[in-house]
Amino acid sequence: MDNLHIFEKNGFKFNIDEENSSGNKIQIVSVPMSKNWSFGKEDVDEMIFMLTDNPSRMVRPSRINQMFASRACRKSVMIGTSLTIPMMKKLVMHMGEIEQPWNCPHGRPTMRHLFKLNLLQST
Repeated sequence: MDNLHIFEKNGFKFNIDEENSSGNKIQIVSVPMSKNWSFGKEDVDEMIFMLTDNPSRMVRPSRINQMFASRACRKSVMIGTSLTIPMMKKLVMHMGEIEQPWNCPHGRPTMRHLFKLNLLQST
């Protein structure tokens, strides 16, 4: 297997028996797990498909990206959390550095409309 190191970097381990018949040469012996997320054959199949299009390129199963997005969302600042002025400035500065600052990876909005700016100008 040319890309075995890519699977190992993603947490998959295999037993490879070159002498077994076709279809029985590779056995999954270890899969990545993280809290309530587990991975398996479907993720290996997805990686094989991705590596067919991009040989030797580091790929990750889409479910790993979903797991990271879910964790990032849960660790984020929630509506109603009190923030100091420096924390607010830091948050806005960091949001200006990301590709899609208007929503989280799940599609939830990251900003809340509080008032109309034109009303602020007229006072």
